[in-house]
Amino acid sequence: MVTKLRRFSRKKGLKIFSFALTVFLLVSAIIQTYYIFYASNLNIESLFVKDYVESDGFRYGEITPAINDVLNKITVGKKLDYIPKYFYYYTDGEKYYNNITLSEIIKLKYHYEYDGEIWFPKEKPDDYNSSDKNDSDYLEAYYLVGSDHIYDISHNEAQDGEMKNYTLYIGFSDEHMQQKQQEWNSDRSEVLSKVKLLVLSLVMSLICIIHLITVTGRNPEDDKVHLTPYMDRIYTDIQFLLIILTLVIWFGGINNQMNYTSDPSDVLSMDQIVMMIYLGILSGIALIICGVLFLSMVRKLKARKLLKHSLMYAIGSGINKYIRSLFDIKRFENYPLTDSLNRRQIIFTVASGLLVFLFTIFSLLSTILWIFPLMLEAVVIYWYFYENRKTFEEINLGFQESLKEQMKSERMKVDLITNVSHDLKTPLTSIISYVELLSKEELPEAARDYVNILADKSGRLKNIVSDLFDLAKSTSGNLPLNMENLDLKKLIEQTLGDMEDEIEKSNIRIKTTLTESPVYIYSDGKKLYRVFQNIIGNALKYSLQGTRIFIDMEVDNKIVNVVIKNTASYDMDFTAEEILQRFNRGDKSRTTEGSGLGLSIAESFTRACGGNFKVEIDGDQFKVKLRFTISGVVPLPEMDN
Repeated sequence: MVTKLRRFSRKKGLKIFSFALTVFLLVSAIIQTYYIFYASNLNIESLFVKDYVESDGFRYGEITPAINDVLNKITVGKKLDYIPKYFYYYTDGEKYYNNITLSEIIKLKYHYEYDGEIWFPKEKPDDYNSSDKNDSDYLEAYYLVGSDHIYDISHNEAQDGEMKNYTLYIGFSDEHMQQKQQEWNSDRSEVLSKVKLLVLSLVMSLICIIHLITVTGRNPEDDKVHLTPYMDRIYTDIQFLLIILTLVIWFGGINNQMNYTSDPSDVLSMDQIVMMIYLGILSGIALIICGVLFLSMVRKLKARKLLKHSLMYAIGSGINKYIRSLFDIKRFENYPLTDSLNRRQIIFTVASGLLVFLFTIFSLLSTILWIFPLMLEAVVIYWYFYENRKTFEEINLGFQESLKEQMKSERMKVDLITNVSHDLKTPLTSIISYVELLSKEELPEAARDYVNILADKSGRLKNIVSDLFDLAKSTSGNLPLNMENLDLKKLIEQTLGDMEDEIEKSNIRIKTTLTESPVYIYSDGKKLYRVFQNIIGNALKYSLQGTRIFIDMEVDNKIVNVVIKNTASYDMDFTAEEILQRFNRGDKSRTTEGSGLGLSIAESFTRACGGNFKVEIDGDQFKVKLRFTISGVVPLPEMDN
């Protein structure tokens, strides 16, 4: 059951749904937060304070304005020109102002007493102009409620005036307070419902985020961490910077639009609705970008590649490897000269760095000692280049000796093949002659079969020896050539004509596309005949039954190209370079007879005759491309391998 649930939770569709739900819930929470704090007229304080009488809204929204109102009217000697929602009683020992008796206000459940001091300036003359802003001799009253400055326009201590103590009672009726409490409870209920919905969205989104963190990078089939081929290739620190940049753009976009929205009200205005839509779209885009990047970082954390796959780590690791490579001497243990160069390089680097440091210190100290590091640096540089020159000379001598040995070895191989081929010809000719004589004798049926096998195998051996001899001569550069102007088209047709029996026997059709007119090249006809014979014979042996061999010939800007291609009957698990090696065969099962020298001889003869030879393998298609310069044209460049 647990295994089935785990596999279900890791399904790709559920991951996508969980991610989309997370984005939706967080966008919903952001919009709800905007609505509660900026768009609606809800009283947020009611969520934390149960009783209206204990709220700041009551203290600063009703009591403080009432005190300011009463004292302001009293200090300027004016009566209240409206019926207030509160009751008051003011006395300074001589005068009193009230809209209810003291005994009545004390009986109220919600009444508050304030003691303070009030300062009156000297009386104003009859001709006082209140619009004269520069007149500082006559100022408004200055009063205090307890230790708080409730109203303070201006005060000049040097000015004549009178300070009086006062007592102020502010009261509110039970009906007024009950109505306010009901409004408070209504606001509290509405805010509480909005906050519950907001908390529910956040809790559900948190559950989805935990699910995504748990299953990201996991497949239902196994517990391995699978990194994505695209997003997870981005360096970790780049991903982190992209998240920060996205959040900055999101916050900047929201903050700029906040300044243009209308004040909170009971009914949403059009610009508030537009703002909520804008906020949802911008937040959704930001959450998708941040979510994808965050989950990528989580996957790399699970795979223990979070730090290792960062740009800073890659740079630091590269610098570390480079520095270590400079001082790594184990890799040159088997190469004395290279090891000597490496050690000398390390000594030169360390010594130069130390001398530069000493030069800097002595220069800062303004002492003449700075000349000594310069002199030592000159000595170190001379020593470094002098010793390196001697080592390079030894390396050059070694290269020359190695080249001589390789050339000597190659000549010995060619001479060995030439001599062996030559020495094999005489006894092989005798064997073939005696086999022919035996075939003419009256022999039992079984003995005649043996003689036929001997004739076949000796003939094959003769061909191999001949191929070896020809290959040795062409490789050594001693291949005799009879160069002449010949018609390449006619040479191909002649080769196909001579191989007609072999073609019919193979049941493979050959389709030719040759030029209409003759194409003359300067080459050796016999050697090129052998080239086409080997290539076509090779194609007949290894072509898939039911397919065709294509021979195409075309002229392109004084160059003639010949392409011979066929479909192989086996899997060609080799490269073009490998098939051209001597004694290498494409058919590993050796279902056909051959020496493995056919293509090698064809390539060697083609180059000796002034042409280019190239093999290409494209799936099951085996192509041999030959290129020659038409007579009277300069030699052509080599074809790209």
